[in-house]
Amino acid sequence: MTTALPRLVVRRNIVAGVRQRQKQLCACVFRGTLKSQQPASLLHTSRASSNSILSTLLQTAKTKDPITTQWHGQPTHEERPDLVRKNEVTPGITKEEYETRRQNLVSALPKGSTAFVFSSGTFFVSPHVFHGFRQNSDFYYLTGWNEPDSVAVIQQNSHASRGYTLTMFVNPKDPEKEVWEGPRNGISAAVSMFGADEAWPIDEFSRRAADLVARIGDKPADEGYVYADLDSHNDMWVSPQCKELKRLLKRDNLGARIRRLSPAVQKLRLIKSDAEVSLMREAGRVSGMAFTEIIRESAPGMNESMLQSVFEHACKRTLVDKASSSSSSGGTAVDRSALTRPAYVPVFASGEHALCMHYVLNSAPMRGGDLVLVDAGAEYASYASDITRTFPVNGRFTDAQRDLYSAVLSVQQQMISLCCVDSGYSLNEIHRRSTQAMVTELKQIGFHASARDIDDRLYPHHISHYLGMDVHDTVDMSRSQLLKKNMVVTVEPGIYVPYDDRFPKAFQGMGIRIEDDIVVGQSIDGIQNLTALAPKTVEDIEACAAARQTK
Repeated sequence: MTTALPRLVVRRNIVAGVRQRQKQLCACVFRGTLKSQQPASLLHTSRASSNSILSTLLQTAKTKDPITTQWHGQPTHEERPDLVRKNEVTPGITKEEYETRRQNLVSALPKGSTAFVFSSGTFFVSPHVFHGFRQNSDFYYLTGWNEPDSVAVIQQNSHASRGYTLTMFVNPKDPEKEVWEGPRNGISAAVSMFGADEAWPIDEFSRRAADLVARIGDKPADEGYVYADLDSHNDMWVSPQCKELKRLLKRDNLGARIRRLSPAVQKLRLIKSDAEVSLMREAGRVSGMAFTEIIRESAPGMNESMLQSVFEHACKRTLVDKASSSSSSGGTAVDRSALTRPAYVPVFASGEHALCMHYVLNSAPMRGGDLVLVDAGAEYASYASDITRTFPVNGRFTDAQRDLYSAVLSVQQQMISLCCVDSGYSLNEIHRRSTQAMVTELKQIGFHASARDIDDRLYPHHISHYLGMDVHDTVDMSRSQLLKKNMVVTVEPGIYVPYDDRFPKAFQGMGIRIEDDIVVGQSIDGIQNLTALAPKTVEDIEACAAARQTK
């Protein structure tokens, strides 16, 4: 990969003759031959020298303007109408829905409050080599902005037409940096496309935040609350801007006015809109199709990592309309594969590896006669799916595998039927009932296990968690609260039988988990299974595996 041209080389180019070096620079970039020990952010030259060196590289085909002025840092309707429809800010979510989210947040906060929301940053694998960017979910939920190094400030304001003002601090357009780091949305887009009342370069945050904190300090104590996540919670990153705000609040002795923001946003995120459910349904469809593919392709001798590759490729391929792959189709089919990526590090655990709850090495050859437990899901347009299926490597369950699998499946089906408001249950209560049901099911196949054995050894994890933009979504929300309509939850009972003579020998070394993504309904008839497309019954799994033999 290419990195930024060092300052010394830039200056040498200027001295030696700009015009000749322009040609050499362009040729080197397009051939990928430039190398440097400096990160891209260190390309600092005067505006005049920068423009003269990079002008040929950056100009558009028809004008002298930098080509990056035509691009944004994420898909927009203007550039990608196949991914973002008119009036949408991000795929599937309209301007009105983002506005409603911010209105709901402002309404939930005390009078005169100010909320500071911080984006994620860029994280590095090694020097100059970065991970793919993933936005902070609270920030994305409120803004739709999908770039690092950004801050959104939402201030209650009774004089504003919306009842609040939104100020964003973002990276400005900068062709000199964009040629190395990729396009940015820019300051004007924050206002024109993302709903900000005003926007400033991120470098302005410290100065303007100091003024804002001073004004907050002048308010009465009950009208000057600051909502911000200033410390690391749940292993989340803390940005430099966040640290600066914390310093300013401490300087002005405003610590008593600070409240955590994330719980307030998570309370909103917990109940999904119809648009969010639609995106999650698509994530479930994509993942379900991929599970069908890996059940068909699984075979003795195949490596777990290869099965993982089949899954990830199938998720992409599912979002490519077959007509779009042919230039002669003449149709309007689209390729939406850019909207999906793995929602989390997956588990592909064959044989006794399934006894480890989160085995992610995924590096062993699979053996005929073993089961393989796959816990994997695609993210679609920033919304996650989370599916687990356990199936025989060679396509046929043994008698013991069938019995244990059927026991877990029965428990799962019983618990899914409880995921409605009318049941009057919480996730914790559903988990308690799943333990009781597991005792009954296992007894029928020869286990003499108590509820304590189930909780401590055989089924040591919770049956459910909330699901949404994050796989373990809204983690500050209690699982003891009663279920509400349009919550999305997982239902994932499991059994992991150790090599212990207290348990039947035929089942030792087996790990089985079955997981689906469920939209809570008002009644049992309103329950939706978003991941029903993934084969789950013994009959469906064996039929799916047999289809490979007849292709």
